[in-house]
Amino acid sequence: MDALAVYQAWLNDPLIDEATKAELHQLRDNQVELADRFFGWLEFGTGGMRGKIGAGTNRMNVYTVRLATQALANTLLAKGNHTKGVAIAYDSRRMSKEFAETAAQVLVGNGIPVYLFTEIAPTPLLSFAVRHHGTAAGLVITASHNPPEYNGYKAYNSRGVQMLPEEASQISQQMKSLSLEAVQLADDPANSPLWHEIGEETIAAYYEAALSCTPAVDPGDLNLLYTPLHGTGARFVPEMLARAGFRNVRTAQAQMVPDGSFPTLPLPNPEEQDAFALSMELAKADPCDLILATDPDADRVGVAVWDGEKWHLLNGNQVGVLLTDFLLANMSPAERDGGVIVKTIVTTEMVVPIAQKYGVEVTNTLTGFKYIGELMDELPKAGKHFIFGFEESYGYLAGTAVRDKDAVLTSVLVAKMAAHYKRQGKSLVHRLDELMAEHGCYLEGLRSYSFSGSVEAQRAREFIAQLREEPLREIAGEQVEIVRDYGRSVQINLVQGGSKPIDLPKEDVIQWLTDKESKITIRPSGTEPKMKLYLGVKAGSASAGRKRLGTLESAFDALIQAGLRKE
Repeated sequence: MDALAVYQAWLNDPLIDEATKAELHQLRDNQVELADRFFGWLEFGTGGMRGKIGAGTNRMNVYTVRLATQALANTLLAKGNHTKGVAIAYDSRRMSKEFAETAAQVLVGNGIPVYLFTEIAPTPLLSFAVRHHGTAAGLVITASHNPPEYNGYKAYNSRGVQMLPEEASQISQQMKSLSLEAVQLADDPANSPLWHEIGEETIAAYYEAALSCTPAVDPGDLNLLYTPLHGTGARFVPEMLARAGFRNVRTAQAQMVPDGSFPTLPLPNPEEQDAFALSMELAKADPCDLILATDPDADRVGVAVWDGEKWHLLNGNQVGVLLTDFLLANMSPAERDGGVIVKTIVTTEMVVPIAQKYGVEVTNTLTGFKYIGELMDELPKAGKHFIFGFEESYGYLAGTAVRDKDAVLTSVLVAKMAAHYKRQGKSLVHRLDELMAEHGCYLEGLRSYSFSGSVEAQRAREFIAQLREEPLREIAGEQVEIVRDYGRSVQINLVQGGSKPIDLPKEDVIQWLTDKESKITIRPSGTEPKMKLYLGVKAGSASAGRKRLGTLESAFDALIQAGLRKE
């Protein structure tokens, strides 16, 4: 059925409410918009669902939420663990509460208990709640740091880990086979004995569990400015900092109000400098040592450091390196024994020599914090334990109370780390310089490619296939020694010959390691016409590292552009 036929079917469907039909009537002459809204159902993948809010099958609305939740209910019923229920949280975005209540209505309609947060809550708190209440699954309504017109739906398994590919595929297949008529809705879910509300007891337990894994550090006179970027961190981060003993904490009041339109900034993304503009302006009148910014669902945190002359925005790799060193330095040998630092395959290699200094292992996972969360439960089976995990995209986790990146906990860790070094007369920038002087100067870069049409996307796929069949042996004057093909689960040694298996799930990623200890990774998207290029170098100085990074990026970009132009 084509998009216009589906559009007409919605207008005639008695299950579609009148307000939605009125929105669709206004679009009747906009063929392009209708084609986009109705070319298919919003897909459920390993990241759950994410899309623009609005009427249509390819939009986030109560109907796509109903279908996804009925699919989740069916999988839980088939497994027989539905009686444990589902925990549900939501952020400050437009329609988040409504979508959360819609999901609860479907679950109760299927005889499944729900545990619903009564107010907006961070994503890591949802992961904690799944484990704390022993539920069979969890849901959080959020679109992370996407623009305000977006919302999303993330699903978690019984361990509090965002659903892995096989689990997500089960829900996706169920969803594809369902119609709106198949959705079971409870008439009055809030008055059902299956309806439970999550409140202060769970939040207090989370605070206690999270704080227990932070080093005992005197906050001293650290001055800190915090902004939640209109998101869920507004309550939780200041309270967590206060419980940790920090008293000199100010907030960016204009951004403390939860607001899904994010009126004071272009994008609620703590990876972008614009997210710090308001806070840095406030710091001119009332100086501080540190600015922390969390995204709307408070799973990512950005860090700005004042070094006495200017602000430095630390990237995700730098914060991860600093926290790894800080945590390990503040642990006893017994606590470090058998400990593991976990990172993703595209994250900095600088943690390796730091961990080796303390006799701690570093383990890699595929990109995505769900793989870090999954590994946390596997380590004890090998007599090991999780210490810290991070990814370059500003996600960090310490301890084992949560199975997802946690910006609330990380805010305390960064504050304690900054206070620790301030007593020594250092900023975090100074400490990072010391680590680079000791272990080498590691720098990383990222480049994204978006393909405008199907022809360019097909050429990109052909280019990746060619890289697999004809391995690169030289990049910008650097000799390739190792090729890791994660799509085939094989590592090839171009110097010594031979190969060995990669013990990770398959993912369409190729990585090259050179004789100068550079790491280049290309990662095409499995669902969108996009591709990412990750670069990492090790050099004797920052200037030398920046030069090599630029040379590698230019060389590989030229290679990619040539590949995309091939007929």
